[in-house]
Amino acid sequence: MSGSIVRALNWDAGYEQQFIAVNPIGDEVLLYQTNHEDPGIESNDLIKLNSRTGFENIQCSSYSLINRGITGVGSISGNISIFDINSNTSSILKLRPKQNRPCNAISFNNNNLIVGGFDKGRQDNSLQIWNIEHYSRNSTNDHIKRPVTTYLPNEAVLSAIFYPDREGSILCGSYKFLREIDLRTDQPVFQMATKCTLGLTVDHFHNHLFQSFSEDGSLAIWDRRKLTAINSMKSKAPLSSGNVITETPVLQFVKLLSDASARKNQNPCVRYSTIRGGEFSAVFNGDLIRRWNTGVVPATTSPSLENKSTKDSSILHSLKMQSQQQYSSEESLFVGLVLDVKTDFERVVSFDYSPDITSHTSTNFVCMRQSGSVFRMPAVECIEALDFNSLNEFTIAGPEGTLTKFADKEIFTKLKTNASKLAELGIIDESRKYSEAEFSEDIESTVDDESAIAPYEQEGRDNRYNFADLEIDIPLNAMLDASAVISYDICSTIRKRAILGYGIDCDENIRVLEDLDAIDKQVFLRNTWKWLGLAKKSLEKGTMISEGIDLGYQGVLGIWEGVEELNNQKRTSPETGPITDSWFSHAVKNIVSSKGKKTAGINISSSSERKAQRKLCLIVSGWYLADNEFEEKLNILVSLGYSEKAAGWAVFHGDVPKAIEILANAKKERLRLMSTAVAGYLAYKNSNVNSPWKDQCRKMASELDDPYLRAIFAFIADNDWWDVLDEHSLPLRERLGVALRFLSDKDLNVYLHRIADTVVNKGELEGLILTGITPRGIDLLQSYVDRTSDVQTAALIAAFGSPRYFSDERVKHWVDCYRNLLNSWGLFSVRAKFDVARTKLSKNAVGNSTIKPSPKQVYLQCTRCNKNISKPKSSNTLPGNNPQAILKQFNKMNHFNKPAKDDIVACPHCGAPLPRCSVCLLTLGTPLPLEPSEKLSETTQANKIENKFREWFSFCLSCNHGCHAHHAEEWFSKHYVCPVPDCNCRCNSK
Repeated sequence: MSGSIVRALNWDAGYEQQFIAVNPIGDEVLLYQTNHEDPGIESNDLIKLNSRTGFENIQCSSYSLINRGITGVGSISGNISIFDINSNTSSILKLRPKQNRPCNAISFNNNNLIVGGFDKGRQDNSLQIWNIEHYSRNSTNDHIKRPVTTYLPNEAVLSAIFYPDREGSILCGSYKFLREIDLRTDQPVFQMATKCTLGLTVDHFHNHLFQSFSEDGSLAIWDRRKLTAINSMKSKAPLSSGNVITETPVLQFVKLLSDASARKNQNPCVRYSTIRGGEFSAVFNGDLIRRWNTGVVPATTSPSLENKSTKDSSILHSLKMQSQQQYSSEESLFVGLVLDVKTDFERVVSFDYSPDITSHTSTNFVCMRQSGSVFRMPAVECIEALDFNSLNEFTIAGPEGTLTKFADKEIFTKLKTNASKLAELGIIDESRKYSEAEFSEDIESTVDDESAIAPYEQEGRDNRYNFADLEIDIPLNAMLDASAVISYDICSTIRKRAILGYGIDCDENIRVLEDLDAIDKQVFLRNTWKWLGLAKKSLEKGTMISEGIDLGYQGVLGIWEGVEELNNQKRTSPETGPITDSWFSHAVKNIVSSKGKKTAGINISSSSERKAQRKLCLIVSGWYLADNEFEEKLNILVSLGYSEKAAGWAVFHGDVPKAIEILANAKKERLRLMSTAVAGYLAYKNSNVNSPWKDQCRKMASELDDPYLRAIFAFIADNDWWDVLDEHSLPLRERLGVALRFLSDKDLNVYLHRIADTVVNKGELEGLILTGITPRGIDLLQSYVDRTSDVQTAALIAAFGSPRYFSDERVKHWVDCYRNLLNSWGLFSVRAKFDVARTKLSKNAVGNSTIKPSPKQVYLQCTRCNKNISKPKSSNTLPGNNPQAILKQFNKMNHFNKPAKDDIVACPHCGAPLPRCSVCLLTLGTPLPLEPSEKLSETTQANKIENKFREWFSFCLSCNHGCHAHHAEEWFSKHYVCPVPDCNCRCNSK
């Protein structure tokens, strides 16, 4: 035996636990106890209470659950020694078989019986049971010598244990068989052939489960109920090989306990947990305790054959029968979790569970090392459950309790502080310079410049500004703060945007994104909203509606595809029928001609058969400029230091000499030298002969870092626009502009479809310029949501086109998810504004809404007829159920011969008067009896609304008393209790 330590159950002294240990040499038995100075504080201290020596080669040990202190050990010589571990002077009872042979196992039961398992003997049984009820600590105990019964001749017993809940039943294992012995009968309850016969242990929480292992380290968990049920169906014949049952374990692990550090692990230490049901552990390599948590799969009931007359039910029954045959219908086990616990010290040979006195579910281990020293250590527990809510607050639950991380209420204060730091550096102001300038331009100007200068902004600002104050160096082995991680989660980002006003207003969305993403530089999102904003303005002006065809929010691909794309959407009135090619062609030409001389200067390939569609595509993409606007844009870019981009734009418009001029006048010497190389294009552009100059241009096109310079040299080397289009670092809008100007119809069709497939698959929002808010655009938004989970942006963008032009279940799902998020955050006003804005966006060209407005959810209800007071009575039911009562009531209120007013003082349906104000006792709905000096001057709309609100109703939902809003405000500014006599309700404190 290599040493063992086990917790002595039922021996606890209060909250102190006791452990029986046998040192690795096998000559001493020790008793340890935990030591807690304060019962409210967990401590890992252990003290040795007592020890007994004088033994040799101890092979096994056990203890009595009912007699505290009674301990037994078995030696290699076959002696079983029973003694009191708490007393050094108590007598030792020696039990031995007829023939001296090793004792492999001993076990006590609650009836003062002890079982011993021995090696094979010639004339002696290997399983022997003694009764030690009359054991005395002070006598020689000579009266206890002979066993009361013996079993299993000519066979070695390697392990044996009493069943905890069956005092007369013994589990024992030999080399080939696993048996249950009932002391009341001569025959075993069952015997089963298996190699897993060592280390029998019963689960402390489920006594019908027990485990054993084999010499090769394979471990098996058995269900006693199954073993006894199988044996009960067999005939009770004398013990023979024909009565052996065959049954598989409920859970089996092949060579689970094989320790790689040793050639052969003779005595692996396996323990069932006394703290958590279904858990067992084993020690590996002397420094690792591995824990297995198992769960139970309940048994399934057999499907009934009754009431199976129909064809569908018979098919369902057949499927159930097939599944029952394929999957076991009996109760089974599964491994739910495997945890590794590193021991505090090395060379651990044995251990046992030790509960935590401060937490009933926390685990500690008491371990014995190879040297014989003992220590106690806590087990680092694993989180068993984790749940988030919509605020990104989360709760974790584990053996040590629960912990909830609430949202950081100062998150927006920190956000403003970071924004102010960036403002001090001048980053936000510069990033807004172009945005503010572009929104002041007319809709017919280019949609966006920021996308083109974005790479330069990023590069330039990284070099121009020092972000050392805003960045934190995080070591690889550090744990990040939960608040810092959660604050950048998409759910937190969506909430920040919603609170700051992120919605249908495109200009406001750009401002919000600039404030939130000053460092992240999500330019693609701002560019998308910029394009949507200008597309919305264009639609509102009516410039995208012609000949009865609504081309609002159409992308470049939809304009190019034409009829095939539009007939799948609601772009015309239902009575006009499908769109034809000639009809669409007239509409496109009218839209292009409405732009005036500006579109006349656009250079389009003369071989194109769809010049008008190309020009409209350029208008949609924003890549069309008049000569004076083009010069102005280039001058602005040059003044800001973006000479590379300005030169690229000149080349993309076919003006290579202008690009040479921009580079030649640049401040950087490197660019001035490049202008010389670019100037060679004018000499070689008509030459098809390869030259060193072209080779150098191709080399520079592949080596330069700047995408615009790479595109310039790629084009001038071969005079091929495909080289520019293959430069994916360029903004999509610029590549589309080049393709629309210079590619043939066939090549343009191929290129647009290829780029559309790319942006849709990658979920690139800037690709909406190509797809538009169309069914293909919804596919792009779906990829974007799959990649970012930004359901907010998807719902807002999709609202511009769905359901106005088409319907899509995915859009409905995004809208529902976003509305539920807003409601869960308590942002009801934001949700209501979203609903209203979405309803307005759904109006088609003739002004009809395609979304049914949400009904009013709050209204005043009459206490007599339970009808809506604010809803006027229909004319066909004017007399009502009781016209005389209504006439009497109206006469009482003196409503005849008076001009009609908007004041409501009675129910319009039944004529019942409204409740009276608790302060002034006037009927609610009548004007307030205020002096002219007490009323606000109605010079402004706000004052008019305030005066009207003062006369409105204010009710307490607890006592149901009401008064005018103005009177309620005055009353509760000085009182706490309801103004109604004998009512003690604190209305304003609810």
